[in-house]
Amino acid sequence: MGPRIRLAGARRFACGVRWSVAGLGAALLLAACARVVERRLLQPTQLEVIDRQSEHLKVHLRNGDLCILQHWDVSQQARKIVGTGTRFDPARHEIARGQLAVPLDSVVLLETNVVHAAPQATVLAALTVVTAAVAVACLTDPKACFGSCPTFYATIDGQERLVAEAFSASVAPVLEAVDVDALPSVRPSGGEVALTMRNEAYETHVVRSVRLLAMQRPPGGRIFAGTDGNFWVATNVQPPDRCLGPSGDCSAWVCSFDGREYCSAADSTDLAAAETLTLHFDAAPAGQLGVVVCSRQSLLPTYLFYQSLAWLGTHAGEWLAALQRGDPAARAGTAAVVHALGGIDVAVRAEGGTASAIGRIAETGPLATDTRVLPLTHSGGPLTVTLRMAKGAWRIDGVALARLERIVEPVRVPVREVRRGAPPYGQRDDDALRRLLDPDSTLVTLPGDIYTLRFALPQDAPDPELFLETKGYYLEWMREEWLAEEDAAHARALLLEPQVVLRELAPRFKRVEASMESLFWSSRYEKR
Repeated sequence: MGPRIRLAGARRFACGVRWSVAGLGAALLLAACARVVERRLLQPTQLEVIDRQSEHLKVHLRNGDLCILQHWDVSQQARKIVGTGTRFDPARHEIARGQLAVPLDSVVLLETNVVHAAPQATVLAALTVVTAAVAVACLTDPKACFGSCPTFYATIDGQERLVAEAFSASVAPVLEAVDVDALPSVRPSGGEVALTMRNEAYETHVVRSVRLLAMQRPPGGRIFAGTDGNFWVATNVQPPDRCLGPSGDCSAWVCSFDGREYCSAADSTDLAAAETLTLHFDAAPAGQLGVVVCSRQSLLPTYLFYQSLAWLGTHAGEWLAALQRGDPAARAGTAAVVHALGGIDVAVRAEGGTASAIGRIAETGPLATDTRVLPLTHSGGPLTVTLRMAKGAWRIDGVALARLERIVEPVRVPVREVRRGAPPYGQRDDDALRRLLDPDSTLVTLPGDIYTLRFALPQDAPDPELFLETKGYYLEWMREEWLAEEDAAHARALLLEPQVVLRELAPRFKRVEASMESLFWSSRYEKR
């Protein structure tokens, strides 16, 4: 099957469905029985609406600890939650028992579970709008439903556009990392840039910092980020003269950065099966050059991640705790899965020479494209570039060759103002601003949260190249539908023999591949 054109800009805004897997699951349960367990997740600021009938209160702390309290109460004057219970560390080892007092400013999330009667008349009393066809499809295969780290939007040509996603690989506190994303289409207005940060998934996002990186563009040139953290001034950016892939000419997709993406279908027998794109540059200049690749992952890695959580099932928390502790087996297994699917391996070959690897593109995340440059030295003349990757695992928006002039240091621009709520309205949130500016603090967001961040750019960069620098991690919420697939043998095999499991999963993924894209984008979470 040949490559498919995906119009990145149009695709991202064609979906208007808002729904909740948890809400629909509760509705189905209400229809089937007279008594249900209502689970509520609240922020510390929502203490006044907490259900006092809850026999237990789960208190999730910023450092990863968990307190399970009985006979609890809230001391508003002392700003503490007090009660009798047990405290666990991030690995869920018991560290305290008895009378506990938890400062409110250390709390991320409050969880209650209340058993009550629920007549069928209340089934439709939901907090979100549910579109039945999409919801049923997601219940059939919840691994196709939306999940993401923090997403960032900007207004471009009068429309809100997705421009970046933050720290996509940081799925646990131990994996907290700095992530840098190119913002080539974001331009300042009146010396300012406004970005909207959203939590659009069933996840808890822990954001430590958000900054813009600004550098003055050279006349007629660009600035690209390398995979090693350097920023290169680039001139003479040129597209390939030809591109050949497994299905023939691929030039229409990869010869310009226009949102049209090359993406093949996954292999039907082995999800790790590779393909190669060969790009020819007939007259590459001599000197320090760079191969520029604009890409993003497909939904195949997302499917694989969700499938691993489904197989882990009720033990997923144990695995994440082991990962948090730095357990060698958990880390080795996770690395094996990532390596099995791989990234985009880039190699070059001068005329009459042999191929030489210059690096790997491994930026995670299926939402927003990112651009990276891989340096090389060339003596001049024809140059062949190859991109090798798992079939159907990557989307390539464009590839180019550029002359690299020098490395530059960016100006790091902190957030100037934060407003909570959907733009253009929303209320000024100085506490959120303080948390983003304090390196020892974090801003924790829950599904549906929206923040608009404003940055004042330096005056000596009238035409800046902009990048988004974020630091943090996120916590995936287990979907109850995943628990039906709990399978310790498959989970163990995925971590120990991923290549075998990728072959076994291929037919299963192929059954949902065609519909997964539309389903994924149609199931973003939004508060009503």
